[in-house]
Amino acid sequence: MTPAWWQLHLRVPGQDLAGVEEQLLAAGAEAVSWLEDDAAAPVFVDGETWPVSQGEALFPGTQEGREAIEGLLAQPGWQRFAPRVEALAEQDWVAQIQAAFPAQAFGRLWVAPHWAEVPADVLLLRLDPGRAFGTGSHATTALCLEFLSDTIAGGETVLDYGCGSGILAIAALLLGAESALGVDTDPVALEVARENAAENGVAERLSLCLPKEEKARQYALVVANILAAPLIGLAPLLAQRVVPGGRVALSGLLHAQEESVRAAYAPYFSFAPGKRREDWSLLIGERLPGGQDGSPVPAL
Repeated sequence: MTPAWWQLHLRVPGQDLAGVEEQLLAAGAEAVSWLEDDAAAPVFVDGETWPVSQGEALFPGTQEGREAIEGLLAQPGWQRFAPRVEALAEQDWVAQIQAAFPAQAFGRLWVAPHWAEVPADVLLLRLDPGRAFGTGSHATTALCLEFLSDTIAGGETVLDYGCGSGILAIAALLLGAESALGVDTDPVALEVARENAAENGVAERLSLCLPKEEKARQYALVVANILAAPLIGLAPLLAQRVVPGGRVALSGLLHAQEESVRAAYAPYFSFAPGKRREDWSLLIGERLPGGQDGSPVPAL
């Protein structure tokens, strides 16, 4: 029987996502979705750690669709993405995608795509999987969401540095933060975050910008769910964004990277014991009034 769809499964490191998605769509894929892949080990490239995403691209279940997939897989480098092709009936792929994104609770907050049912009268963040990192399914995002649920008391200002889909900034606003700024290097991520904020009724309280457009100011809470190397490089900047006594939450790092990240922030923060889930860690620090030796930390 002729399938309704050909589904191409891939495992793609973060640094390749944009290029792979562009080629999939150019080849005729009618839908592309990415799921943070907790089962895949992070990939190390040029000293940097990249999380791996599980990709699913849908092509028409025709000979032309199959040939389009074969053409992609014949290109240099594509076999390293562990490609697998599956024939799907019309009803199968919808159910499969929906089953991969169930409703989840993170403390006081639930995160669910629009098709998932949730208990009545819960605090709900609606978020569909799409073009930017952050659905709640990855361990680092889950750690940050639970931290926000435990920490937000109401009225805080929040900076989400490396905001992706905007999930953390939107979660903070739903939990009671007064305002939030999301910063990301990817203009597509900012577009997605803006759409997600509107969907959840917090667009008026969420600002979004590229790093070069960000204005220096201080926040009660800064959260950065990115990777160890950029976290280390950003330590002075992010420290200057936190009010004395405010808090920083750093994630996207492996257990073995905790010490180096903590050392980069030690002149500015005192740290509580880190939290861990699977291979990933979350570091939580409180902003010191001065440097490690008691001297003032220069402001921007």
